[in-house]
Amino acid sequence: MAKDPLLRDAVRAIKAKIETAAEIATPEELAYLGTAIDRIGGRATVLEVEEMGDIKMAEMSAHANAVESATLDTIATAAEVAIANVTATKTAAETAITATKTAAESSVTQTKNAALAVMAQTEASTVATVNAAAQTAIQQSASARDQAIAATQSAADAAVATAQAAANSVTQQLVLGRKTFFFAQL
Repeated sequence: MAKDPLLRDAVRAIKAKIETAAEIATPEELAYLGTAIDRIGGRATVLEVEEMGDIKMAEMSAHANAVESATLDTIATAAEVAIANVTATKTAAETAITATKTAAESSVTQTKNAALAVMAQTEASTVATVNAAAQTAIQQSASARDQAIAATQSAADAAVATAQAAANSVTQQLVLGRKTFFFAQL
């Protein structure tokens, strides 16, 4: 195996030349490349150069597989982190929504209870006002009734007294006679 940097550079240069010119190379150019490989052969054989290429290809393949595996692991880890972040965000959003819903329900309940209290207070006040007005109306009606009864009783008593006086007068006329009554009246 060749460890000399100059040899490595020479092999790389010949390999690059072969790769670029192999399809379009003339027989003279191919012979030149063969001679270059033979001259390097003093230090390394073509077989050793080819083996070195196979080793490097295996190393590059292993490195590519390691990079691919690391990349997949990184992607999987990033995906797990992203899923965890989404889950945490979802959980936080659900918690916030639940808290907002609970606060809204509490506010609605408080508003309803306050409105019911105001309505109950208004109802009690209205009932008290209506009852007071009814009592006042009943008292006024009773007073008017009592005044009407008293006025009627007074008129009846006056009518009875007038009728009594007339009856007495008629009785006296009958008893005493008309002339006597007439004189008694004067």
